[in-house]
Amino acid sequence: MELRLLQEREAEQIYHTYMERDFPPSELKPFSSVQGLLRRGLYEPLALYEDGALAAYAWQTVLPDTPGALLDYFAVLPDRRGGGVGTRALQALAAYYAPRKQTLIIECEHPAFAPDPAVAKRRVGFYLRAGARATAMESLLFGVWYQIYALPCGGAESDADIRADLETLYRVMVPEPYYRGNVIFFGG
Repeated sequence: MELRLLQEREAEQIYHTYMERDFPPSELKPFSSVQGLLRRGLYEPLALYEDGALAAYAWQTVLPDTPGALLDYFAVLPDRRGGGVGTRALQALAAYYAPRKQTLIIECEHPAFAPDPAVAKRRVGFYLRAGARATAMESLLFGVWYQIYALPCGGAESDADIRADLETLYRVMVPEPYYRGNVIFFGG
């Protein structure tokens, strides 16, 4: 699997072509927010290719001083699902971040609060089978409830360290006054 860091124009094309289709509006930040993070060097949109064709994409928030990176968006193209592409993509991401990050932090919609609990349970199962571990953390982000998972890259972080990473990452991504009341972490 080949990973390629996208330039802003390429990221915008994937955003409008795929992400607007793959994610509900409540979970998709405006592209202008992505642009701001990109221009500050805090966001890494990656495209994952197999056999020369786009197979998946994974967009991360990455800060220089945090040992964890946040998997902000991840999707396998519909025609590539069910064949192991997602697992290979996560393994490739872990290897990509291993030299500089300990953990890839994953937020997965909480099945008990998801519009489609069966889909949310399948996502949780996918991440666990791919090597992620469940943490003792949950979050409520702009009204959407998530469970937090950790995919080891270059080491292993405690739940307390992952919580500290998430708080730092979100403080950078979500300015005040939007952070207060819209970004809430539990556990860890």
